[in-house]
Amino acid sequence: MRGLALFLAAALLFGGCGYNLPGRSANLPEGIETLHVELLKNRTPEPFLENGLTDSVVSEFIRGRSLELAGSPEKADAILSGVITGYSSDPISYDRNDNITEYRSRLTADFTLKRIGDGKVLWKGQFSWEEEYPASDDKAVQEDNEAAAVRIIDDRLAEEVYYNLVDGF
Repeated sequence: MRGLALFLAAALLFGGCGYNLPGRSANLPEGIETLHVELLKNRTPEPFLENGLTDSVVSEFIRGRSLELAGSPEKADAILSGVITGYSSDPISYDRNDNITEYRSRLTADFTLKRIGDGKVLWKGQFSWEEEYPASDDKAVQEDNEAAAVRIIDDRLAEEVYYNLVDGF
């Protein structure tokens, strides 16, 4: 009987608290229902980073279903744009012979959400993520390891952008 009473008390306490899962309730300004995601700009010397991160952001918004995505700015209520401002891949561990055994890649990007009608900036955010990957003597394997780390970074940054944008208002 005591267990039932505790269960009911907890249900009453948490039932009306307004808690919801992150990213499931869009708290965007009124009138923002469709979003166009622009191809990010890349301000780093590392080529093609903008393609993977843009794809990950679009995929995250498709999965989240909080907003409808528009294929062009003309069909959207707001535009999400971004700039990759930093990328590095640095050695972080060595073996006893002073050979590199592990690297860490880090990517930083700024995002802005603007209303289409008046160009008003509705939201801004700066995001950064890093990921370790193993070193290899084989250059092709080394490049594959770095590319895999960058894909993980892209996905994590996209999640952060999505949750901060949708839940940030």
